[in-house]
Amino acid sequence: MSTPQRILLADDHEIVRDGLAAHLRMLGDFEIVHAWSLATLLAAAAAPPGCDLAVVDVHMPGMDGGQGLAALCAAHAALPVIIISGAARLPRVAEWRRWPSVRAIVHKSSPMAQLRAAVDLALARTPVAVPELFALPQAQAWGDADALAALSPRLAQVAQAVAQGLSNQQAAQALGLSEGTVKQYLKDIFRTLGVANRTQLTLLLLGQKPGGE
Repeated sequence: MSTPQRILLADDHEIVRDGLAAHLRMLGDFEIVHAWSLATLLAAAAAPPGCDLAVVDVHMPGMDGGQGLAALCAAHAALPVIIISGAARLPRVAEWRRWPSVRAIVHKSSPMAQLRAAVDLALARTPVAVPELFALPQAQAWGDADALAALSPRLAQVAQAVAQGLSNQQAAQALGLSEGTVKQYLKDIFRTLGVANRTQLTLLLLGQKPGGE
């Protein structure tokens, strides 16, 4: 009988942890280790026999933005990490995606298929140049479904990155593109969605009527 893989699940809301734990057990033979703050996350990661994967909410007590995540990645560099968040905006996503430990970023409203893909990617322990940013149109908190459906998957990624507050340079780094390509993609996005600038694009993806500039 094989030993279950251990997944460290960190979220400060018990009901969210229980729901995610149930979903994870449906995906495979996993033992779930719970944490609900930076202190409990670091303690669980250090406790033997160790964990095979950490699924971490970046907005828990003690996380201090990305500082807590940085502490986890520094102390346990070999532990693959999936970031989960229910926030509508993730302004530090470009920074997080440059850390080798981070394998994927998943929104809490994402379908099961995204969680499965992220877990499979992380547990494969195959180095990735740029971690996956899973954010499908179904995740309303990360964008307007009709607007994103009008774009190709690559254009939708650029649109979401800009709506999260990334500059062209940061979006290029996060998505593995050149800055010139991002600029051209933005022109295509503006034309397709009928918006004039980044502000109107952001308002549209947040489900508001574009206006202003």
